[in-house]
Amino acid sequence: MKETALDTIYTAEWRERLRQYCDRPAIQKYWAFDFDRIWAKHKKGVEGQKGMARLVSNWMNLENASVLVIGSHLGAEAIAYALCGARVVGIDLDEEALELSRELVQRYGLDIDIQCLDGADTGFPDASFDYISCAQVLEHLPPERQPVMLKEIWRMLKPGGLVWIDTPNQHSFKDSHDTGLPFIHWLPRSMKIPLARKLGRSVSAKEPAFEFEEVHLHYYLSYFQLRRILRGLGPHEVLSIYRGFGNMDQYAAERRRQGRGKGPVFKAKVVLLGGVLRVWNHSWFNDMRLMIRKCPAAGDGKTNS
Repeated sequence: MKETALDTIYTAEWRERLRQYCDRPAIQKYWAFDFDRIWAKHKKGVEGQKGMARLVSNWMNLENASVLVIGSHLGAEAIAYALCGARVVGIDLDEEALELSRELVQRYGLDIDIQCLDGADTGFPDASFDYISCAQVLEHLPPERQPVMLKEIWRMLKPGGLVWIDTPNQHSFKDSHDTGLPFIHWLPRSMKIPLARKLGRSVSAKEPAFEFEEVHLHYYLSYFQLRRILRGLGPHEVLSIYRGFGNMDQYAAERRRQGRGKGPVFKAKVVLLGGVLRVWNHSWFNDMRLMIRKCPAAGDGKTNS
């Protein structure tokens, strides 16, 4: 969309609607809360998520594909897929956010099925979707519920379908999701919660998965924990090796599209990482951004690391 068209969507009235949504104490108390930053990010949300749609298109055609977005929140990701011609369902447990997302969908002139559903217990039939996105969701569940949601995702996904998992990594060097601090998430909860609270970096949110009790800090999986759960679900293939991309050619093409992949330093980075990533996955010790294919049959599957 042209900037003039975007201005008719992200109006002053819409900004006020978003500000009212952000007036909730759980949001206001977050240590990094900045409404101007939230508004700027929201205005760019759909355009930014078009990059996610391009990433998916490296492995499948979104035209007329059945897509489920778990944790669809304000709708930017769901809208980006719908703009590519996908048949999209968005689900979340935040009804206030869903009301805003429904209106935003209308402002874009799209038809997206937005529902208030638990991603761990949706009621959708088996093998309903070609592609399922689960971005920034798993960490908002207690540890015992994370495998339950992944099992539900696997049930809903068609054989040969794709699932996108974007979630913090317990083994990453910096906690970029909650505190913004290095190494603190490596500590046991009995130590890191008091430390985060003392430093003013704990999370004040009261979330549905925790029966609206204060979370303090979210629960992260490691890459290796996630892979163990997935192996228990069935044969699969991890397609991505670097920030969600399957190879450095994909990464370089997207950066060039953004006008950022230029110069000899970038070219050297691509060549160097291309060699390293033959034996190493970026998600082992960084926040996980993984595209995973559900293999059609056990004999056909791969479980690469």
